[in-house]
Parts: sequence; C-alpha cells; structure tokens
Amino acid sequence: MSFQLLQDSDPERPRLADLGLLAIRLTSVAAFAYYQLADQLGQAVGHLWDESGWSLVDQLAERDLPVPGMVAPLAVALMSTTLLGVLLGFLTRLNALLFALMIGFVLLSAITLSPTLNPQSLALYLGVFAGFACGGGGRLSLDHLLAGRRARRRAA
Repeated sequence: MSFQLLQDSDPERPRLADLGLLAIRLTSVAAFAYYQLADQLGQAVGHLWDESGWSLVDQLAERDLPVPGMVAPLAVALMSTTLLGVLLGFLTRLNALLFALMIGFVLLSAITLSPTLNPQSLALYLGVFAGFACGGGGRLSLDHLLAGRRARRRAA
C-alpha cells in the first residue's frame, strides 16, 4: 500500500490554519502594543517634545550604549514599524525577525519596557515572533496577496 497525499481541492483558498495564524498575529501584536509599547510611545513623545525624562534612555545609558538619546526613539519607532508590518502581514518574516531580535536584546539586557513585562512574557513574545519569522504570515496576509499578483503577472 503506497502513501499518497490528499489533494487540496482549492490551493488558493485560505484554510482554518491561516485563520489561526491571522488570529495569533492580531492578538500578539495588539497585546504587545497595548500593554508595553503604548507606555513607551507616550514617554517618547514627552521626551522629544517636552524634554521630560524617559526611563528607556536612562537604562540604555546605564548599559553604556552610544548615544542613548537617539537609540531609544529609533528603537521604539522600529518596534512600532515592525509590529505594524507583522499585523498587516507585509514582509512578515523580516519584520518578525527584527522584532524577535529586539525582544531578545530586551530579555538578555534586562531592560524594563513596562511594569507588566516580565521575562516569561518576553520569552512568549520571542517564541511567537520567531515562529512568524520562520513560517510567515499565512494566506491571509499582504505577502500572500502580493506574491499571487506577482505570479499572475509572470504568467501573462
């Protein structure tokens, strides 16, 4: 008896797994943005416009990183941009890899982004975004839509 794979009736139609990937993308990005990033964005705006203190700049200065006043806003902007890319499914693997690297740095250097962010939740975010870096965003993403358009253009 030989083994044969079941043929997919419609390979272009999203499946339940793709809906699950979309749900994981939405919930993980929303949770990180609401519980951790929103506080940092508020502090960044206060630091840049009102020149108030920002704990992230102080923490980066304690770790002897060069130009912490520029690195902190750039890091928050990069986090926001990569989260938006993962949310939309645009360049999902690259954005998820960059975000996972930033989360790994935060985890290993013991930087406190918010009071609710502990090492366990950092490890969870690291695992989720490393999974997206390896597997992509699924069929319900802009990556899949743009790849389909590119394939139709090549075929014509």
